[in-house]
Amino acid sequence: MSDIAFGMWVHGSSVQIEVPDNAESIWRAGFYTRLVGNPNTTNWCHFAIPTTVIVDNVRKKIGRVMLRFNTGSLNAVVRDVHVYDGENQIAKFDNVNLSTNHPFEHFDVGGSPELQWGLGISIGVSFLEGISNDRRIEFIAAGCDFQP
Repeated sequence: MSDIAFGMWVHGSSVQIEVPDNAESIWRAGFYTRLVGNPNTTNWCHFAIPTTVIVDNVRKKIGRVMLRFNTGSLNAVVRDVHVYDGENQIAKFDNVNLSTNHPFEHFDVGGSPELQWGLGISIGVSFLEGISNDRRIEFIAAGCDFQP
């Protein structure tokens, strides 16, 4: 990735859990959110990324989105990552199936689309059997590199 114009990040404490009833617990700290899913459930977690759409009369392009997270074991999985410009899905990365420690994970958005409205990242998660600690995901941050 070259020609990064700027990057924007949001802390994990800003994540929105789509189906709270599928969670055993949700705990928000100053810089992350811990989600413990009920056994054999799925959920979606949504980040609204602070977005400067136009800079110097030029619309910015999306280069890649990034995530920082940890899971308690292979029983808590980041399954899918979807990227939105407003209500329009512009990229999806299905079946990525990531577990354990991911201090920096990135996903290149093909074609570097121009951002029109505002960036959102939605993360599909799955929880299997096991003790609570095995079914936890800690979202630390989500972000995007923008291109000129």
